[in-house]
Amino acid sequence: MDNILDKLNNVDLIKSNLQKKFELNFNPFPKSGIAIINDSDNIVSKLAPVDEEVTRKIVTYIHDALYSGSIENQGLRTDKYVSLIVRGEYGSGKTQTLMFIKYLFNNIKNNNIKPYVVYVDNPGQKLSELIGGIVAQIGVENFKKYIWNIFISYLDKQPDIKTDLFRKSYKKEVSLFPISEIENDNYANLTNTVQNYKELIDKLTFGKNNAEKKQLVERLKSHIINSLIPETGSPVVAEYFYDILSETIGVSKSWDMLTTGNVKELDKREVNILKAIVKIVCEQLEYTDFIILIDEFEEITAERLKRTDIDNYLRNLRLLIDREKNWCSVFAMTSKALAMIEEYSAPLAGRIKGTIIDLKPLNSDAIKTMIANYLSVAKNSPKDNSIYPFDESGIKQMLELNENYKQLKGSPRFILKLCYTLLQRASEELNEGETIDSEFVKKYMDDMLN
Repeated sequence: MDNILDKLNNVDLIKSNLQKKFELNFNPFPKSGIAIINDSDNIVSKLAPVDEEVTRKIVTYIHDALYSGSIENQGLRTDKYVSLIVRGEYGSGKTQTLMFIKYLFNNIKNNNIKPYVVYVDNPGQKLSELIGGIVAQIGVENFKKYIWNIFISYLDKQPDIKTDLFRKSYKKEVSLFPISEIENDNYANLTNTVQNYKELIDKLTFGKNNAEKKQLVERLKSHIINSLIPETGSPVVAEYFYDILSETIGVSKSWDMLTTGNVKELDKREVNILKAIVKIVCEQLEYTDFIILIDEFEEITAERLKRTDIDNYLRNLRLLIDREKNWCSVFAMTSKALAMIEEYSAPLAGRIKGTIIDLKPLNSDAIKTMIANYLSVAKNSPKDNSIYPFDESGIKQMLELNENYKQLKGSPRFILKLCYTLLQRASEELNEGETIDSEFVKKYMDDMLN
């Protein structure tokens, strides 16, 4: 027992052994073989696709997404939808490819181009859940701030409304606003100093009785909804956005319901919501483009969904694309899922099959490149593209799988998970200068599979 505990207590030796034996600062391979979606740009930048054709298609798509279209509307092109499909089987590297695409979009250096990129890890079981996943990326406090800015801008252009809000609610003896500003009809400073809905409503209703407070709240609600209708194209959506803004205590139930796609009143209004989100984000943050990356799109064709549910989802997505074209998309899915979409909704398939990237199983050269890329992340010299402590014989052995595991042959997820294990064991068992060769690989690969 003491021997076992000694080994566990010396777990830190793995890190020092990696440094001492292999000049690696840490084990760079993901334990599960699955891409880490919050990896830093420094890491993702070194994990480019090993297939040059994949990289070429990514670059072409980004170029088309950012530069296509010529119709200008308040600085945003209104007909610019283009789509990319990343097609591959489970474990083929679809998520890592999406992360690399996101990295490229976020690191474009051009004063005239600033894309906003949203990654959604699951499309949900209905379109409202997908839209909710997009909205959730913005964050409730940011969303409230953007809505508030829209309302304040609206007030600045509507002096009569300011009079309605401030002058009619003014009582000299109890006002929290500077008296001179109101008596001189100088409302600009008032709105500039009020930071949020709660602060404004507290000041407007201070010293009022319940009936007066209710009247003021309703008047403010009406003005805020009116300010949001041009952004949303829908009084129903505008009112729901107001509900999010006005919930100032505790968790926002309206926000949670919106981001989970569980708002009955907003059914069939996905177009209005997405249009509003794109417009609000781009205008408030001065982004020029809105890109949505959707992972695991095969989930909508899963057996747990009824045929009618799939039909509704795909039909609504097609209508969304037809009616709102100020965004671009990247869908990651299996080949089976794409075939099912073509069967269920050929019109939708035609719209999203702009460009298709096929992720193929890795051969030994591709594995070598991938290993070198990952090892470079953990080296002090990033230009060192050697595969040490792995060697050529070990890499070839990774492809030697029997018929029972043929689906894993060349699978990036399987290879990465194996490499993590191999490097961990090598730090404990190999001496400096020794390599992870075919025998070493076979030993631990057999352990993983059996």
